[in-house]
This record gives sequence, structure tokens and C-alpha cells, in this order.
Amino acid sequence: MARMRRSALTISIVGLLSLFTVLSGAASAASGHASGGVKGDPQPELKPFKIGTSNYAGGTAALEPNGTLVVARGITSGSGKIDVCVLARGSSKCSDTVTLSPLSSDDLFGVPEVFIPSANHVVVLMDACCDNNPAGSDLLFSSTDGGRTFSAPVRIGTLGVSAAALVGHDVVFTSGDDNNGAEVESVPVNASGPPSATAVATTATAYDVGVGSYRGGALIASDYDGTDYTTYVAYAPSGKNFDASGSYHRVAAINHEQLIAMSGDALLTMRTTGSNALVLRIFNGTTFGPAHVVPGTSGGGPEWFAVDQDPSGRVHVFSERAFSPVSYDLYEVSTATGASWTNPVDLGDAIQNNTFSAALDSTGSGLVVGTGADVPAWGYPVLATQGASFSLKHSTITKGRTTIGSGKGSPAAKGREVELQIERARLWYTIATTHEGAGGTFSFTIKGTSAGTYDYRAVVVDVAGYIQYGYSAARSLKVTS
Repeated sequence: MARMRRSALTISIVGLLSLFTVLSGAASAASGHASGGVKGDPQPELKPFKIGTSNYAGGTAALEPNGTLVVARGITSGSGKIDVCVLARGSSKCSDTVTLSPLSSDDLFGVPEVFIPSANHVVVLMDACCDNNPAGSDLLFSSTDGGRTFSAPVRIGTLGVSAAALVGHDVVFTSGDDNNGAEVESVPVNASGPPSATAVATTATAYDVGVGSYRGGALIASDYDGTDYTTYVAYAPSGKNFDASGSYHRVAAINHEQLIAMSGDALLTMRTTGSNALVLRIFNGTTFGPAHVVPGTSGGGPEWFAVDQDPSGRVHVFSERAFSPVSYDLYEVSTATGASWTNPVDLGDAIQNNTFSAALDSTGSGLVVGTGADVPAWGYPVLATQGASFSLKHSTITKGRTTIGSGKGSPAAKGREVELQIERARLWYTIATTHEGAGGTFSFTIKGTSAGTYDYRAVVVDVAGYIQYGYSAARSLKVTS
């Protein structure tokens, strides 16, 4: 079973409601409602796109404060290289691409980890081996122009990279399949070389590993398969030396559960007995809260998962698994606490990919990167949801008379375009447009031009790369002669 071991991005993004307001006047890249009829409630931007033609490893993504995405993925070329792709939000084509190569003809391993500590500052961490240089062959590449060009890589040690997270201004990483335990290394984002020592956060053999963060501290997760899996988590608070073993103390030992992934303070495991369900727990600074089963993940079977805690604290779980019937599409569910979850959102066919990594902003929008051995890397857009209420002042009017159709967009976004649609022969056609006012309110004047019964709905227009279309329920208007 392939797993994603990706930690959350600690990026400063504007809050949910303010972002909706900022983007309220943006043009829709996926409109087309006005040009013809549409069937059902389409979300044309929820469409996977190919990022690259060949990869030998996984890929990760990070977000600039302005919303631009930077994707780093392994490619097959000699001893292995990294392609870095800069993607404008809502675009399916790289605006810039650069290829990063190892030193001394080293081989590259694992998944390249990309982080953005501040605007235009991009760092890429990669596990390379094995030229016996005293400074090691793990490499840190840096860019100061948003990932368009990179300086020569810095050697930062020999630990290897299986999971990593940006914790403050430090890149904290660990290696898996390690008989020495969950070993940890931390380097500043502007590192000039390796640290003088590395830490062991958990002494038990570390198979699967994950790195998270909590209020500037580092969370190191690992599991050990003895007679059955046990997942361990150790925590080093903010201000501690992340390269010192004494900085870490155990905050969880969970029997009969395998580590799947960690992001921020969210821990994702899978029960190895009973239903084999996926379980979410959230760290509170002292211990982990109650276990919450992720909906739709019981029963085992072909399955691959990823998790990302966005900057607002909301946790998003991505699953490619046997939703009945088996489709091998990538589904997203999200939660604030684990107690309640959104309905699954289908992000598209993911049958070629079995490793996933997400980069999301505080609205929960962004991108999932999907990879697999010797297949193309794909991008799966993740869009924030919006809704619309809609009602008619009068449900029956006489021919030649008018009624008012009114509603409200949610979340409210003053200035956002709203379409009035009518259904004809099971297709919806846009017949008028307006814009949200203060508080998200909008209204249309509807005239009864001929006798009959007609269905109307309101549609709040999307924002490319950020927000889905919002569809209201249909309302029937009867026009009498």
C-alpha cells in the first residue's frame, strides 16, 4: 500500500472570508454557462491534468503567498533528476520549469520535498547517495525567484529523506526503514552544511515515518511492525534543539495501528485489526485527542491515502480506494475536529497514480500531486466550495406578470457574479446575470412570458483555481394564462 507522508505548509494565507471577498470580482476560467446549456451541476475545473511525462519517484507541491503553486517531482534521467514546475493558480501548464541534478553523479531516492518559507523563497530537499563526501549527499536546493532558477545545492548530511516538514524556518526530516529508530535532522532554510549531530526521537525501529508540527514544535511519527503494528509519536516543543535526542518526549504509542501520514498536528493511521479503517487524531500540545474514523475507509482493499492540514487547521483526507463501486477516482473529505466530515468530493480518475501529496491554502483550495512508477505525474485541482440559496416571491403568476427570485451566496462575496438559469429539455441555460451585494444577497426579476411551469435556479460563478460553482436548488414557477 502506497502512502503519502507529507506535512502541512506553514504559509501565511489570507483567511477564508477575506479571500472570497478579494476574489469576488475575478473572472471565471470555466464559465461557458452563458454560451449553452449544461447538464446537472458541473464543476469543469475539477479535472485532472498531466504535469509531466515521466517520473521515477513521487512529487510534492507548495504554495506561494500569492497563490502560485510550485511542484517538485522526480524524473527518470540517468541517475535521476528533479523537475520543478511553477504553476499559476487555475492553470494546467507550467509557466516555468527547471531541472535539478545531483552532485558527483549520485543517485536520487525517495520523494523530493518542496517548501516555501517566504514569498519567492523556494527550497527543495532531496535524498541522494552515495559519493562518500564528508558533508553527505542529502541535498538542499534554493531559489530566490519563486522556483524559476536555483543555486547550486548544499550538502546537508547522510540521513536520507522519507518525510519532512517546514517547522518555523527549519526543514525537519527523517528517514524510514531505520533499525536505529526514528532519526531526525533539522537544518535552517538557508543552511550552509549539515548539523553537527542528529537526534533519535523514538528508539524503536522506524518503518513508516511522518513529520508534523505544533506551534513551532516538531512532531515525529513512526511505526514498528513487531507482532503487530504500533505507531509512536514524539514531540520536541518550540525552542528546543531538534537535532538533540533529549529534546523529544513520547506523546503517543498506539497499538494495532499502522502509520499512514502526518500533517501539521493531524495524525492519520490505519487499524490493523477489525475493519481496517483509517483513523484521524489531532494533537493538543500534550497528547492526541480521540480517534475519529475517516468515512468511507473501512474494509481494506486496494487503497492509497494522503492528508493535509491547511493553514486554517482544517484536515483534508484524500483517498483512492474501493468506494463502491470501485472507480479508482481520488476523493476528498475534510473536517475541523474529526467529529463531522464533508461529503466526499470526486477529484477525478487517479488510476495511474498511487502516491499523493497536497498543498492547500486556508480556504482548502490548491492542488494534489499524484505520481507512480513510470507513469505521468498528474495534478488534481482542489477547490473550495460555495453555495447559494434561492427562492421565488410568488410560485404562481399570470402571463405578463413578474415575480422576484432572490437568494444569498455562501460564503458572501460582494461583487461575485450570479447567473439565473432556466431548465429546458434537461439542460440549464443562463438567461440573466447579476452580482452579489452586501452580505451576498442578489435578486432577479422574472417575467411570465408564456403559460406553463418552469424551473429556475441561481448559480454563483466560480473563481479559477480557487472556488467551485455554487448551485442552488431548483424552484418551480407556474405561469397561468
